[in-house]
Order: sequence, then C-alpha cells, then structure tokens
Amino acid sequence: MLTPSSVNSLSAKAECPLQAVKLLVQRESYRTCHIRLPEDTHRLPAITLDGKFYGFFRALSDPVKTLGLLLKLSVRGNQAMMTMTNRGYAVWVYEPDGSLVPSSKKGIQALPPTFGPADCWIISDHQPGYRTCSLKVPDLPDTIMGLSNNRKLYSLYRREKDAADTLKLAARLCQRGDEVVLMAGTAGYVICIEEPGATIAP
Repeated sequence: MLTPSSVNSLSAKAECPLQAVKLLVQRESYRTCHIRLPEDTHRLPAITLDGKFYGFFRALSDPVKTLGLLLKLSVRGNQAMMTMTNRGYAVWVYEPDGSLVPSSKKGIQALPPTFGPADCWIISDHQPGYRTCSLKVPDLPDTIMGLSNNRKLYSLYRREKDAADTLKLAARLCQRGDEVVLMAGTAGYVICIEEPGATIAP
C-alpha cells in the first residue's frame, strides 16, 4: 500500500524506461484493423489509436494477471493498451513498423483518426522515481497524501482491493481526462490522479 516506507528511497535509484498504458473501456475510442509486420506474411489483428498501430498480444480473463502483464510491459519499455472484452481483457502492444492491411470488403485504404484517453502509469510499490509526499491542492483546506515523480504530482484518490474494480475505475478516470498512477502492491491497489495545480507541502 501507499506508505512512506514503501517508496521513500525510490528517487535515489535509476529511472526505468517506464511507458504509459492506455485503458480503453469504450468501443468508440478505437478502431479495429489488421496490420502486417516486416518479414511476416501473416496479418495481425490490431487496433489504431492516436495515429499508432497496436498489435494483438494476449487475451486474459484474470484482472490480476492483466495488471501484472501491463506492469511488466510498461517497465520493459513497451507501449501497451488494454481493452475489455466479453470474456475479460485484451492486451495490445505498439507496433511502430506495422502497416495497415486494406480491407478487401470495404475497400478501406486508410482509417480515420481516433484519440484515446489520458495516460495511466502502472507501477509497483517499489517503482524507482516515485516517492510519497504531502500535497497542497487548490480549493482544499488541508494537505492530502500523494505521489511525486519529480515532474508531476498525483493525489491519492482511492485504495482498492479488487483488481477488476481497480481497472474499471482507473479506465473511467482516464476516459474523463485524468492522468492516473495505479500502484499495484501486495496488499491491494492505490489509484492516484494528477494534480496540475498542486504543490508539495512543507
């Protein structure tokens, strides 16, 4: 969970190539297609978002495993996104060399642009570069608990025990435009949202 002892010393460690994740719960937020990768003759199911192609990576039914996979991909430097399906979750990975396979049925040569939700940063409670702090937020009389990554400040929004509820809530916040940090720990999950007007309290 979010405690000073869990992340206080993280800023001294080296930065990881952490990548943001996109959590998509609204079908109209993205478009499906097929792409072809260099040196591969097979078509790959994909989705397009923000002018980029994301190839299908894996389908999962377990939300805990889904969060674990998204964390692993983002820490490894992969840009990933998650969509919800009738059976659970689908994870997609950015394919910078992918090219659109035109649809023979519809004669589509290009796809109209789509623009996704705000970023979600999925981290562990040992993530380098993040530390707990107290924040002073405009319109709130008292200081609140939060996170800093030396560039942005995030306020503690909610603690959750259930992974499925955590994914839904984080996706909903991102959809409305809030940048989110989702911390996965052994005792549950912590959701923090960006506070552009906040300052670190003395």
